[in-house]
Amino acid sequence: MLELLPLTTASLTLRAFTLADAPKVLAMSRERAMREWIPDQVYADEAEAAGVLRYLIGEYSKSDAPARAPFVLGVCVGDSGELVGHVGLSPYEGVVEIGYAIEDAHQGRGLATDAARALSDWGIRVFALPSVDGVVASDNVASCRVLERAGFDLVGEDRRSMHGLVRPVKTYRKWAPAR
Repeated sequence: MLELLPLTTASLTLRAFTLADAPKVLAMSRERAMREWIPDQVYADEAEAAGVLRYLIGEYSKSDAPARAPFVLGVCVGDSGELVGHVGLSPYEGVVEIGYAIEDAHQGRGLATDAARALSDWGIRVFALPSVDGVVASDNVASCRVLERAGFDLVGEDRRSMHGLVRPVKTYRKWAPAR
């Protein structure tokens, strides 16, 4: 699937990670939004960030990603190429789930929406997925809006463990277009 990358939109580029991204991934992991909403992705040091990247890079070659393994890309601002976040498709309870994060300084510009829309549409097409889910903490209003603007529909609300915390969550889904 790497031969089909990078993905580009008017505002960003989605590309495969490299080990050279470890310092930036570490810095982004320590920001307020990551600590609040994705605490299990906050890294202790650059070696831990590099280890996670090494794992993610190794998953790119698997033909059954994202149904059985994560497929996570770096989100880069289109005009500068600066790495500002990540977006990925991963297996979750029998479905494929999208996850994303944009560093604090670049939030509120539509980059997460653009990344979620681009990767979910690409994943549905390239991996022949019937749908992609987004599971978000109910009180993470900005992330709920990202999924809604990216074409996902709200399909459920419940309480469950998410990123190591039990909390109310909303589940969104984007279906493959009818053939």
